Amino acid sequence: MTMANHQTAEDLPAPPPADVGPLPAAEASSAELNSVGPLSLKTVLLSVEQSYPLLQEVLLEHEVAAGGRLAAGGEFDLRLKTANEAAPLGFYQTYRNTAKIEQATFNGGSVFGQYRIGRGDFEPWFGDRQTDDGGEFKLGFEAPLLSNRQIDRRRAAIFQADLDVQAVDPLVRSQSLEFARLATQAYWTWVGTALAVDAQQQLLKLAAERAEQIEERVRVGDVEPIVRIDNERLIASRETKLIESQRKSQQAAIKLSLFFRSADGKPIVPGGDHAPDAMIVPAELHLPATEDLSQQAAANRPEFVAIDVVRRRAEVALAEAENKLLPKLNAKVEASKDVGAPSSSKGDKTPFKLEAGLFGEVPLQRSEAHGKIHAVQAKLAQIDVKRGFLVDKVGAEVQDAVSAMTTAAQRTRRAEDYLRLAQQSLDLGRVAFDAGDSDVITLNIREQAVTDAQLSLLSSQVDFLSAQADFRAAMGLDPLVD
Repeated sequence: MTMANHQTAEDLPAPPPADVGPLPAAEASSAELNSVGPLSLKTVLLSVEQSYPLLQEVLLEHEVAAGGRLAAGGEFDLRLKTANEAAPLGFYQTYRNTAKIEQATFNGGSVFGQYRIGRGDFEPWFGDRQTDDGGEFKLGFEAPLLSNRQIDRRRAAIFQADLDVQAVDPLVRSQSLEFARLATQAYWTWVGTALAVDAQQQLLKLAAERAEQIEERVRVGDVEPIVRIDNERLIASRETKLIESQRKSQQAAIKLSLFFRSADGKPIVPGGDHAPDAMIVPAELHLPATEDLSQQAAANRPEFVAIDVVRRRAEVALAEAENKLLPKLNAKVEASKDVGAPSSSKGDKTPFKLEAGLFGEVPLQRSEAHGKIHAVQAKLAQIDVKRGFLVDKVGAEVQDAVSAMTTAAQRTRRAEDYLRLAQQSLDLGRVAFDAGDSDVITLNIREQAVTDAQLSLLSSQVDFLSAQADFRAAMGLDPLVD
């Protein structure tokens, strides 16, 4: 296929006076395209998958979610705590140093190990701060028995972060389907406009080739000079339409370049000579019932996976809120042993020491828990309503796409009949014109009818293929799998 901006004087004796030149991006990419011949839809879709910036942006959500998951797990990092306290002046001069390692556990509790040493002359009421000369070693753990046993703030954050990670894949797939749909429609629009340029070129070429014949007939007096003027008027009119068609083709190519990119992500504006020679529309559509298609779409569409993840997020929030209804009851056990020379004559620090205790707390009204439960339950109801509407929406999208495909296929069949009849009429009209039984105006009408039929056929084919792209997206079908 050759676009008008590459035409030669031999092809068109009267070229358009104001032709639109090739775009710089198209020139830069011509060598890359020439090596592969006509640009295929699959090539464009592969380019979208590999280089489309908005898809790359969505793919980075994997890193965002992974970072959030890592941050949420920070609540369970091993923690080192230290304290150094000194009172060098005053009646009681004391020095205390403590080092503690604590590890949160996934059952809501924690375990720790501690070393401390206390030296000096302590107040009698602070005698527990003093240790034997070698210091005190302590081990202990704390575990929730009611509230925070099944879930707590830290685990809820991790569960939510895990769900954020799971939410990325359906988001990426949803955006991939949408970008593939837009790229497919941009591709077929570009092909249609490139073929329309060819049709306008052929129409102009007919008038240009006829000019010499008419000039000879005027010279011998076979026709009046006005016939030559009428033909020149036709040439000027067809040149104008060709320029308009070229502009539409370049506009479509520029739009396609947003999706069709080089390996390093730079847009490539393809020339019309890289478009395929034809668009194929099946003679008949064989599709299952719309209800069956809607059920298949609901099983394929990533939006349903995404909304299920949203619901699980709300369920985690509900579990956390219900946890707050329970009273806090924690068990704590500590074992300690001082080492080294006794710090007092009584030796009261030296024996092994074991402590255990229960610690409870409960807000009597528990308004926070009840309020959060009420809010999350309402949120769950919202999600269920939204999911029900999503089922209806997907069904409507499938139904509309099937309707559009069916209508466009019917239009294509009628347009093919129209083109066939218009071509037959033109063939007969040429014979009549050559015999002097018809004028140039009548011949122009027949020629224009053929071009109009070609443009109508192209329009219906583009509409069908665009509707097919809508259908595949509505069904959640992989754009790269036939």
